Amino acid sequence: MTNMPHTRTILIIVGIGSLFILGSSAAMAFVAGTSQLSETKSFQWNWRHGQELSAEQSLRKAKITEERRKAIAGAISDQIRPMMADLGIESETDLLKAALDTRVELIDLSADGVREVVAQGMVNSGATGNCPFWVWRKGKGKYEPLLKGYAQTFTIQESVTNGFYDIVLSTHGSSSSGDLKVYRYHDGAYQEAGCYDYDWDVLEGEKVRELTEPRLTPCSERGKR
Repeated sequence: MTNMPHTRTILIIVGIGSLFILGSSAAMAFVAGTSQLSETKSFQWNWRHGQELSAEQSLRKAKITEERRKAIAGAISDQIRPMMADLGIESETDLLKAALDTRVELIDLSADGVREVVAQGMVNSGATGNCPFWVWRKGKGKYEPLLKGYAQTFTIQESVTNGFYDIVLSTHGSSSSGDLKVYRYHDGAYQEAGCYDYDWDVLEGEKVRELTEPRLTPCSERGKR
């Protein structure tokens, strides 16, 4: 009787109607590769639905009750307050002005009839216009932050995770390229779930060709192109 060859830890993956048994090293490579491939292939940026809020959508002009305006302004102020010194904001009056200048839109992100507050700040912005971006949901007596990031534009995706629409934040690096961050709802807030570089043109020899659809490259592949 021959001895069975020694094997290391095995990973057993049970699917519907299928059983796969892999050696640990092969399993880890398979799982990692499959996960990355799935993320890359499944993500579709709905860039045509990208939005950038305008000055006409400032909190001070929003058609909401004064009580709600005050509550939202308070939530925004709480986010800006730690940066007051760096931003040259010297008083609570100036802080309130900055909060009221924030551009907002009320969007139902979970299709439950409750509209979340989507906001783009006008402070601490980059040279290309990348500004603070927040999402709040009304909780018990106050607005609770669901997402904090930076964006030039944002996209409410058609895909849904745990009952909330996915969100993509886009920051500009140049007129034809930039970064994307994908956020999905998990454990009571939006969590970053993916990162991509986007390009609207490619260099072919000595010529630049403009693209009709952006080329997306996972951030993990930076420097490999």
